[in-house]
Amino acid sequence: MACRAGICVSVAIGCAVGPQLALAGPPSPGIALFAPDSEWIKHRVVAKETLDWIAARYGVTRSQIVRWNKKKLGTKAWIYAGQKLSIHAPKPVPPPRVKVRYRVKRGDTWSKIASHYDVPLKQLRAWNAKVPRAFKAGTRLVVWTNPAPVPIKSAKAGEAGEVAMPSFDVESGGLSIGKPNRGSLQRGVPLPDSEMYLVRDAEKAFGASHAIEQMLTAFANFRAASGYEDQLVIGAMSLKRGGRFRPHRSHQSGRDVDIRMPRKPGRKKIKSANDIDWGMTWGLIKALAETGEVEYIFMSTSRQRLLYRAARDSGASRAEMAKLIQYPGKAKTNKGLVRHAKGHDSHIHVRFKCAGDNKRCESY
Repeated sequence: MACRAGICVSVAIGCAVGPQLALAGPPSPGIALFAPDSEWIKHRVVAKETLDWIAARYGVTRSQIVRWNKKKLGTKAWIYAGQKLSIHAPKPVPPPRVKVRYRVKRGDTWSKIASHYDVPLKQLRAWNAKVPRAFKAGTRLVVWTNPAPVPIKSAKAGEAGEVAMPSFDVESGGLSIGKPNRGSLQRGVPLPDSEMYLVRDAEKAFGASHAIEQMLTAFANFRAASGYEDQLVIGAMSLKRGGRFRPHRSHQSGRDVDIRMPRKPGRKKIKSANDIDWGMTWGLIKALAETGEVEYIFMSTSRQRLLYRAARDSGASRAEMAKLIQYPGKAKTNKGLVRHAKGHDSHIHVRFKCAGDNKRCESY
């Protein structure tokens, strides 16, 4: 019996348990893992990845990936960073890898860091070829994280039949100081590179560690639950040290982020409400809400009406819609996670809560 991320199937030989052991080495030739529930996904190749490691991550074989991508790979089966491969992966599917900058701590070793992020030691060293083997505390390393498969339905750890939401290793130390409209950011953390989203302005894409981790978690859950493969577009977040930047009054303390609503397939821009995929927008808002760490989501009332319809059509209960959407209440009623804000017609403005141990963070 072979097991991977809670899926067990019979194979001729061997048994691998969990995602960490799956990356201990390339899968044995000729062994194919099949799950009753699987889906086609697009994997974007990370620098220094090999077909063997990609196969191990998704619980398939190298030969299967080559066969599924025969036209792209050719006879020599070469891959390169940024290339997209089609993979028929068993569910739950691991979320995309995220590029982070890790600051070496006293007592760290190459092996310890590789184990922490669940990545091969050989890859970690290859990503940081110019870093001396005997690095010092404070050295910055590039790491492509290897998050575990995301549950389709999230819940608190320990509940029967459920699994806890995934977590991402985000650089620690980014603290929100003061209020969103009168605050600053201490040791601001840059939004990591990821295929899940496109950052419009990197100089305005810094945040508190807690906010970034919650956002990545929501994005990964959203993609897993909805099958959404397009990139979300990230607008303003915060400056590296926070503070005011026009035209925004908030976005000062690393807890606010503007996210363009998902577009309908084939639409290049959002010129009107008809260009927005409201079903996907509802899915995104649900994923954000399920983190339990979102304070508000701002959207104009006229757009909330369309969101409300999409939620109703998806089978959402009245209680759930009342909890998450201010509409059909009036704009000035303080009800619902999603609340009215003028001008938020093509994007949502998400504000995350203060981290529990961040005593200098304030809400209005």
